[in-house]
Amino acid sequence: MTARQEHLELPQDAIVVRKYGDLFRYLRKFAAGELGLMLLLGRHGTGKTENVRTTLRIGAMSDVSSNDSERPLYVEGHARPFGLYQQLWRHRDQPVVLDDLDKLYANADCVRLLKPLCNNGRTKEVAWLTKTTMDAVDVPMRFKTQSNVLLIANHWRTLNPNVRALEDRAIIIYFDPTNAEVHRQVCKWFRDQVVFEFIARYLRIVPHISMRHYDKASRLRQAGFEDWRQIVLQMMLPDRVTSLVAGLQVDPRLRTEKERVKCFIEETGMSRPTYFRIKRRLPQPFAINES
Repeated sequence: MTARQEHLELPQDAIVVRKYGDLFRYLRKFAAGELGLMLLLGRHGTGKTENVRTTLRIGAMSDVSSNDSERPLYVEGHARPFGLYQQLWRHRDQPVVLDDLDKLYANADCVRLLKPLCNNGRTKEVAWLTKTTMDAVDVPMRFKTQSNVLLIANHWRTLNPNVRALEDRAIIIYFDPTNAEVHRQVCKWFRDQVVFEFIARYLRIVPHISMRHYDKASRLRQAGFEDWRQIVLQMMLPDRVTSLVAGLQVDPRLRTEKERVKCFIEETGMSRPTYFRIKRRLPQPFAINES
């Protein structure tokens, strides 16, 4: 099944990208100002936002300096419309990144701001024609900007016609890396080798691996939870029965297959043959004496 078949809401002209190296190609072009309007879609947990921040050299939200206006503007989730207008003025001609698109477009005043900002013309005019700007001494009622815009969203299921209109304007990237590709990317920064190797064994049966699985697993292990493997398998495997059988294989309290089968039957009411049928699809577990 293709990505387009799995995600029926994917825009028709979306470019499917599966490699981090290819994603960086588009992000670098955006950072250089060569792409005026870009829409980045993709499931959570693949590092979309982190890669955007890295490419545009956007630090933490608290990392503000006197030269803040000379840096890209990053807006995440909810934003007050006039506050957004002020930020667009202060960061005019700088790249603008709007994360969690649907929340912004749920506000009518934000829509009025973003529609002209997302025009394909090189120079855009943005206005806020209310008493607020009339009384403000440092913010004009209208201004021109050459900011290019990157919009980030996990899903494309919105019914908002203003968001839908962006399909005709934006270069749309649907980032859909394989589990193996995510795993290779995680290897560049993740330091918990026990967790890394444990998750590696289950990549082929996990529908969609998330970078957050690695982080959560490591925190649980470092906190001393002996059953961290079972917990992580529940996170990674949406099918409850499959995650249960996988978890039984790494449960340090169960030493024999007879004990695991007994626990399976008690938990599910299913049969012994069902247990073995599911187990055959699983990778061989690590030895339970690993920390």
